[in-house]
Amino acid sequence: MAVNVVVGVVSDEISEDLVRIVWEVAQRIFKKYGLEVYVVPVAVNSRFPYISINGIRVVIRSPPSVTELEDLILSVAMYSEGSDDEVDLLASLEDPVIADAVFVS
Repeated sequence: MAVNVVVGVVSDEISEDLVRIVWEVAQRIFKKYGLEVYVVPVAVNSRFPYISINGIRVVIRSPPSVTELEDLILSVAMYSEGSDDEVDLLASLEDPVIADAVFVS
């Protein structure tokens, strides 16, 4: 099983921090659990950056901590365990403006 994390970035400091944190968490999850996390940064024309974990979008208004993001990725991975990874990745790239949830810290 693999987890697809699409990072929708806008040109701001939060986006830069978010990409760095997501990469760090992806490596941490792989080392701890052997779970592959594929990180795909994409430029979006949106007000806020977002992450899409196996198709579930979360709008980011401030960067989450490494622990918060690790918990979120693992929770979504368990929730979407039986899905088709390629289809989810393509679906998450189609409509980057609409969010399923909002993460505010």
